[in-house]
Amino acid sequence: MQIATPPTPAAGPLLSCDTAAERGAYARAVAAGLDSPQVRRRFDARPGVTAAAVLAEMESPDTVGRALAYVEPSLRSYRTAVREMDRTRGELARLRQVVGADVWSALAVVSVPACVTALFYLQRSAFSFWVEQALLVALFIATTVPFVVAVSKPRSKQNLKTQFELFLHLLYLPLSAVEVRNAAKRWEDDLRVNGTPGAALAVIDELMGTDPHSVLLPGHYDGLRTAASVDWVVSSEASRQLERKLSALEGGTIAVSGPRGAGKTTLLNESAGKNDFQLRIRVPAAYHPYDLVYSAFVTLCEQFIRREGFEVPQLTRLSGFVRTGQRMRRAFRSLRRRLFFGIPAAALIVLGTAATAKAWWDEHNAGVRSRAGTAGHWVAQHAGDIWHGRSVGAGLSVTVAGLLIWRLRKSPRWRRRLLRGPAAVARVTAYCLMPGAFLSVLFDPDFRGHVGALTDVAAPGQAKFLLIVLLLVLCVVALVRADKTSSSMKERVWKAAGFLLACSAAVVIWRSTTFQALLLDSENPARLACFVAGMLLFCIGRWRTKREEPELVIKCRDHLFQLRTTQSTSATFNMGVAGPGVLGSAHASSLASVPLNFPQLVEDLRARLGDVANHVHRQRGRTIVCIDELDRLGTEQQALHFLSEVKAILGVPQVHYLISVAEDVGAAFVRRGLPDRDATDSSLDDILHVQPGDVTQSLAIMAKRASDLPEPYVLLAHALSGGVPRDLIRYGRRTLEMHEDISSARQAPAVELTEISGRLIVEELYDTLAGFRTLLSKLHWTHENAAWLSTYRVVMDHLRHARAGTTSELMEALEYLAASGAVPPTGSPTEPPEAARQLITEASAYTYYALTLLQIFQPDDFEDRRRTASAAPAGQFQFLAEARLELTVSPHSARPLIDAARGAWHLRALSGTLLPVRVPPART
Repeated sequence: MQIATPPTPAAGPLLSCDTAAERGAYARAVAAGLDSPQVRRRFDARPGVTAAAVLAEMESPDTVGRALAYVEPSLRSYRTAVREMDRTRGELARLRQVVGADVWSALAVVSVPACVTALFYLQRSAFSFWVEQALLVALFIATTVPFVVAVSKPRSKQNLKTQFELFLHLLYLPLSAVEVRNAAKRWEDDLRVNGTPGAALAVIDELMGTDPHSVLLPGHYDGLRTAASVDWVVSSEASRQLERKLSALEGGTIAVSGPRGAGKTTLLNESAGKNDFQLRIRVPAAYHPYDLVYSAFVTLCEQFIRREGFEVPQLTRLSGFVRTGQRMRRAFRSLRRRLFFGIPAAALIVLGTAATAKAWWDEHNAGVRSRAGTAGHWVAQHAGDIWHGRSVGAGLSVTVAGLLIWRLRKSPRWRRRLLRGPAAVARVTAYCLMPGAFLSVLFDPDFRGHVGALTDVAAPGQAKFLLIVLLLVLCVVALVRADKTSSSMKERVWKAAGFLLACSAAVVIWRSTTFQALLLDSENPARLACFVAGMLLFCIGRWRTKREEPELVIKCRDHLFQLRTTQSTSATFNMGVAGPGVLGSAHASSLASVPLNFPQLVEDLRARLGDVANHVHRQRGRTIVCIDELDRLGTEQQALHFLSEVKAILGVPQVHYLISVAEDVGAAFVRRGLPDRDATDSSLDDILHVQPGDVTQSLAIMAKRASDLPEPYVLLAHALSGGVPRDLIRYGRRTLEMHEDISSARQAPAVELTEISGRLIVEELYDTLAGFRTLLSKLHWTHENAAWLSTYRVVMDHLRHARAGTTSELMEALEYLAASGAVPPTGSPTEPPEAARQLITEASAYTYYALTLLQIFQPDDFEDRRRTASAAPAGQFQFLAEARLELTVSPHSARPLIDAARGAWHLRALSGTLLPVRVPPART
């Protein structure tokens, strides 16, 4: 739904573009903003609203300040970055003027890169230990002495400090420039998205004049084209009340009452949470109790089997060849990708570890065979002792163990443990192999010798070790500085420096013979093989065997076969003696399943539903049975009769029943305990009344379904629908249909509110009066009172010819029909029949309401009149919606509400005394 552009903040000075760079960015943002679909679609909506006019207005100081006010935080960040770069440049210019140089400060500066270069040279050279130590001491003295002397002299110290600051500012200047570019890009992007489009929309509203939001334009209205979808559901007070009622009850029956179209079905569908089990039952208009319970039972079994992750049995049997082919195709599709990558990976792993595995086999083959033979001999010896009775205690122990194993055959827990035992052994072995591959280096003397050589100060190549330590320390310092810096650009630079230092350390490590010896140790292939074997065992340990079907799933599967198939079993027995004479007998028997009768079906459904509820409750969920469409059965007596028949499946413990009923059934439950008792008194535990939505909810619904629909059109749909969501969406859809019809006929996308509102109200009134005239035609009329039917024909003729807009004759005809229902009966022969008087009164009241809406929406100054009328409660659109709902109760009680609304909108009330002399003649 279109929302008015936020006003410019009143406090604070007016913002402006102060520099050429800001003015250029603003010009580019204006061009992009005017080209956005949100702004471009409103061009030429009214005369004078052109791209050139909007562009000219966007250059005014007020509009510039308004656009910059929308993006003030990003503008402030950009200007802060610019000031920081200007400060860096100014400080750099000052340092260049005051920087000085002397011998000691110059030597201190030059000694740092010279020392680093010498360290790299030393790590590439093969000096003896004492030569290397002497060179390291010389480098340390050559680097330290200039710094010590420079710090001791005030002039040199000041020069060194100035030179260091100059060096830092030379590094910070490109970083500041990059930060300014990034801040400028963020500000310009923000200005394109949020600044100039909002200011352009405000400019367009000013150029459009009165009622700028009364123009309907093409836009996004996808939600109105979808009748029902979970993507367009808006939370309401009814949904929150239902959640509170479900939380307060451990089980019971809750009736959801309300008018048709109020959203009862949506409320039922959205009642289940993440862990809840929901069973939906739709009541057909013509139903049989047995069929309804049968369908609910089948749906319960199928949904529960799917919920538990098992496949619903396919009762249509295929041939064995077809089923085998299907299984093979599914298996091939699942293994195709694994084989594509697994075969080369396995080949490479086997190639790399084959030598190590062969060496292990040659080394440990004889020992393993010997230990296995010893263990087998020990087992055979003790088994023989037990068999011959030489070991009584062992025999007793074995007997008790056998009894325990037989005892555990019915324990699902132990069955799961036995099935998961091999996987657990594989995981434990993997946990031992993978860390053991790394911990074994602690017990390798060669590896410990190589590590000791790294820390031996007398070993050659000590400069490489010091260089590695220096690079790693600098890498850590760079990463710490990256975490502490406030600038994103500086953070990336420090991280890049740390990465380069780490790569340099890796290169030095690889070129070091000591580190190469550590990496290429002879036992490392065996360690890697252990680690790979551990990973393989870990993957094997994660495999799961096919989960055994729970007993409840088996019962549901059996019920499906019982309910949806006819099972029969036959047996034949033949016996005879061959010879000159034949003597024999034959016996045959057959069994066939009998369909369940209704009481047994209800009993089985209650039992299975109770088991499912207990299972779901243990998983911290709720079982919800939704019985929908009960309000379509016809009359109140039919709905109460349905409750009486299916009451037997209600009342299962820990099961919540949600039943959507009409308002009259809800009213019957409210009257419980009074002398008249019905099925609601014993069937329902609570009731939730779903009321039509108010203006706020209608705006929320349309904002989600049709974000580009202006607010006046939502108010029109709300007044026509009374806040009923289904009718609200229907009127919104009809609004779009009329917009497409009118815009295609005119070849112009913009359509005014007066055109669409007049056409929508007139067409709705025409259809309503046509329905009333059809009902009136079924009654008995005479020559004297047939003029009433002619009046409806004439008014409908005016409506048919006035669809493009209202005319004075149409308004006079509608006033005549609206006031005719307020005339009391006089007993004249021209009076309508007694049976027709109620219909005429209802048609007159609805015409009165439609006439009121026409007079409210037809003038052009809708916003100003709405603002004036809203000062009184009767002038608000929620009051009009309540008057529309009151028409469904009684036309007599609705007329005072319509009179009050007309008074708030400064329209005269119509009554019998103001009845026009006659209705204008029909148009030809």
